[in-house]
Amino acid sequence: MAARKRQSAELRRHDIIEAAMELIRHEGVSKLTTRSLAKAVGIAQPTLFLHFGNKSHVLVALVDSIQDGLRQELMSLELDKMAPLDQLKTVIRTHLGFIQKQPGIPRLLFSEELQSGDPIFRERMDQLVMFFLKFISGMIIAAQEKGEIRPDIIPQQAACLLIASVQGLALRWVLTGGERFVLSEQADVVTSTLLEGWTPR
Repeated sequence: MAARKRQSAELRRHDIIEAAMELIRHEGVSKLTTRSLAKAVGIAQPTLFLHFGNKSHVLVALVDSIQDGLRQELMSLELDKMAPLDQLKTVIRTHLGFIQKQPGIPRLLFSEELQSGDPIFRERMDQLVMFFLKFISGMIIAAQEKGEIRPDIIPQQAACLLIASVQGLALRWVLTGGERFVLSEQADVVTSTLLEGWTPR
């Protein structure tokens, strides 16, 4: 009986997180409230509070869900079978594809709440960015060890530049309503442009 209740609670939390992402996708983070979220899920507001104490807790759980989903996508790529530069290109392509499937992510990333709002949410989002930054840096280091990227390139700085390019592309995609281009198809343009300056001549 306890296991059934736990499963039911986990499913309810999943439904709440999915509904939160949809609300953010269509209306932005500022329009996300516990009242609107409870209505979207079809539950009473006090029931929502049983799973998440406030909006901040919902946003943190949403970032947890994004990181788990991204980690699963990355683990499915079989990167160990690829050369380092191919790993890098594949990861960026996959990351942009992941964002395209979750259009609420850029709106979350560029929200006012993240810039000057809840410090708990901001700290958790920073942890997500650092997770991806470390992942990208590791691939750049591996490419340097294979002689595919120049040794004078500083991995973390290069990773920051690459991630900033991806974020800028995601922002442009959001601003155009996601209609003018396929986000994941721009991945090779971003990586090729940067890698041209990083590879040995």
